[in-house]
Amino acid sequence: MIELIKNAPQACGVYLFKRGNKVLYVGKAKNIRERLLQHYKQAQENLKERSIISNSDRVDWIITKNEYEALVLEVDLIQLHKPKYNVLHKHGGGYPVIVITEDHFPTVKVVRGVQHEGNVFGPFFTAQKAYKVKRLIHKLFKLRTCDPMPVRKEPCMDYHLGLCSGPCAGLIREDDYMLSVRSAQSLLSGYVSEILPELYQKLEEYMRELEFEKCAVLRDQIRSLEKLSLGQSVSGLPYRHADVFYKMGRMLGIFLIRSSKLVDREIIILEGEEEVEEVVVGFYYSNPTPETILLNFELSEEVQRWLSQKGKLSLLFNIDEDLEKLIKENLGHFVPYEVLREEFVKVLKINAPSRIEGFDISHFYGNYTVGSCVVWEEGVMNKKRYRRYRIKTVCKVDDYASLEEVLTRRARRLKEGEEPMPDLWLIDGGLGQLTVAIRVRDKYRLPIKVFSLAKEEEILYTEFGDRIPLKKHQILYRVFGQIRDEAHRFALSYNKKLRLKEGLKDVLDRIKGIGEAKRKIIYNNFENLYELLKAEEGYLRKLGINPSIKQEIEKYIS
Repeated sequence: MIELIKNAPQACGVYLFKRGNKVLYVGKAKNIRERLLQHYKQAQENLKERSIISNSDRVDWIITKNEYEALVLEVDLIQLHKPKYNVLHKHGGGYPVIVITEDHFPTVKVVRGVQHEGNVFGPFFTAQKAYKVKRLIHKLFKLRTCDPMPVRKEPCMDYHLGLCSGPCAGLIREDDYMLSVRSAQSLLSGYVSEILPELYQKLEEYMRELEFEKCAVLRDQIRSLEKLSLGQSVSGLPYRHADVFYKMGRMLGIFLIRSSKLVDREIIILEGEEEVEEVVVGFYYSNPTPETILLNFELSEEVQRWLSQKGKLSLLFNIDEDLEKLIKENLGHFVPYEVLREEFVKVLKINAPSRIEGFDISHFYGNYTVGSCVVWEEGVMNKKRYRRYRIKTVCKVDDYASLEEVLTRRARRLKEGEEPMPDLWLIDGGLGQLTVAIRVRDKYRLPIKVFSLAKEEEILYTEFGDRIPLKKHQILYRVFGQIRDEAHRFALSYNKKLRLKEGLKDVLDRIKGIGEAKRKIIYNNFENLYELLKAEEGYLRKLGINPSIKQEIEKYIS
């Protein structure tokens, strides 16, 4: 590898670490040779760099005219190849956004990316939040739930549930429906002042015509929009729509300001300083840009130019004092590491760990048994390091044997240096689970302490024989409880995903005319039946799938 690096050009461009034809890492540099030599030197101390070098058998490069061209090419190559060791592609897939379509009778959708016809609102850090807002839009504004819209004599059940105004059955005039659409857009955008007078005028019209049911629906819409307007007036934030990137050490917080209120956040643990720009670029590769982006760190000229091509926006590198205070208050649920250090010494008589791995086992009546490993680092859950395991050696309900398999597989990777060594293992369970974990730890001679946390009693069992009631020690309870609950959630979500995937497989097995190639396409692009049924016909055709498959599936599940 060092001979390949020494032959690299001393020019600006992009380089690709590869194993065979598989791209493992893509980077850019002013001087390709110097940057590759940095990777080689850093591999002596940095686990990520060591993994890149040791797993690669060649390195290619592409020379560009300037650094901006290198950045654009790097972003495109990362999104194309999705290399294992690049951070950018993990954010570049796009968070969920809500789209109000431009159809004859527009509807509301949850999608990813920005290449959609219609008005885009978001992003949302979880799909659950996006779908919650979508349900609120249907409940308040009665936008149609069917997509595409059929022509019916009678409306579907959603009309009777108050989630749709029934345009498919001609139960609402188009001008009234479009008023609801504009109201929904006002709620999502925060610009409510222009729509409220129009709603009041329509309310008076309904009252004159004695259409009291329509009056009640419109009244609820007005109240919701007025409540939003009131919230804006007391929030005190000087930005209507903004994203804030706030860096503290290795922790990067992303905060979303919508309608002058702080509405969501995500915390990312950085592997190194060079990743911060990758996160910013990855975030906006497939997410809409707001009016303002605020950062408490500098961006290179190339990244600033790249962002300016995404749309009209304002980049500010000084966060005002009031907003910074609000951000720190919102980070308040993260226990200060200094306080945590004192609590570990005081209660547990050990130094505070910087890295804890939490484990849990989940199954569905003995089937689909899975395990989870979540990672806590200095006060924050590091989702990039999460791992999930499908149990291979246990065929019955045996939590102890399943846990031993998961811990053994994890211990091997730790022993071989493929993952950073944690200071502590936390197992979801009691003394039995603790015994299993200690046995695996000792077998592989890992320098790790082992604890377990029992549900309901919330007793922390240590390998030293201690039984600590965590509810009496709230700081420790916050840490260990968060890790245990996150491990449980992650295992449960994987179990559910497997069951949904298996359900999709069972149905496809019954439908004639779906060959092996088509099945692979469906399995790779859809997690479950629900996603397949909701897919747009145009998207299915792009994948080479006949949209009529949805009707065939509905026959089997109806």
